[in-house]
Amino acid sequence: MPAGSLRKAIADCLGMDAMASGLVGLQEYRSALVTSHRPRSASWLWAPAGRATPTTAVVFATEGGVALSGADAPARGILLHSTHRTELDWTPGTLATVVWLDTDSVVDSAVPASIDAAPLVDTSLVSGLKAFAESLTRRAEVRTKVSAYLVERLLVEMVYGVLLERKETEVPAQQAQRPMSRAKMLMLLNRADPEYGSEDLARDLHMSPRHLQRLFAREGSTPAAELRNLRAELAQTLLRDAQYDALTIAEIAGHAGFTNPSAMRRALQAVGAPAPQAIRAR
Repeated sequence: MPAGSLRKAIADCLGMDAMASGLVGLQEYRSALVTSHRPRSASWLWAPAGRATPTTAVVFATEGGVALSGADAPARGILLHSTHRTELDWTPGTLATVVWLDTDSVVDSAVPASIDAAPLVDTSLVSGLKAFAESLTRRAEVRTKVSAYLVERLLVEMVYGVLLERKETEVPAQQAQRPMSRAKMLMLLNRADPEYGSEDLARDLHMSPRHLQRLFAREGSTPAAELRNLRAELAQTLLRDAQYDALTIAEIAGHAGFTNPSAMRRALQAVGAPAPQAIRAR
C-alpha cells in the first residue's frame, strides 16, 4: 500500500486527523510509516472495522505511558492488529512512537488477519523494535531507494515476529510448546537469514540434529525442505511486488534467504513455481 493510502487508513482507524492525534513527526519508508505523537486527548479509539484498509500498528510510549482502557498499569507497548474496537489511555505528557504497516504485509499462513489488541511483554524482539522505531523518528537522513527498502523490510519482519510471539501466547501452553509448532515458528522468523539452517534450528529447539530429522520425517518432510519452501514463498512475494522492482534478482535472492540466485531458482522449481524473471514479468 502506498504511504499516502496508509496515512488515510490511519485517520480512518483513529477517527481523527494528524493534528488531532498530536502528530509531531512522520517518517515514510515506502509502504511503512513511523510516527511520533504528543496525544492531545486522554485516549485514542482504534475502530478500523469497515472503515479502512486493514492496518497494523505497534504503539510505544517513549515518554509517559500507554495502556488498554481499564488496565491496571501502563504497558511497554500495545499491539493493534485487530478489527475490534479498542481504546488506548495515555498518561499526561506522553510522547508516543507508532509503527504503521499494511496488514497484508505481515499476514500469512502462520499469522491471521486479526489478533486481539494486547499489551506487549518485554521480549528482546519488542525491545529491539521499540529502539529501532524511536531511532528513526530522531534522525533526519538522506534516503536512497535501497535504504528505504531495507528499513521497510526490517520493520515488516520485526512486526511479523512480534505477531508470531503474540500468537504463541494465545494458544494453549501445551500446544505452543509442541516441538513441531516451535520449529515452524522459528523457521518463519529466520527464513530470510541465508546462514540459518537445520543445525541452527536443532540448537534453538535444544535437540540433536538427528532427533530434528526424525521429527520432520513423521510428517514426510525434512527441515531443509521446509526452510527451502518458506524461502521460495518469500521470494515469490518479493518478485511479484512492484515496489521491489528496483532490486536485482540477486538482491531478491539474498533478502529471501538464499545464498545465490541459482539456489533460489532451484527452490522455486522444487515448489512448481516459474523462474524468477517469469514471476516478475507477470
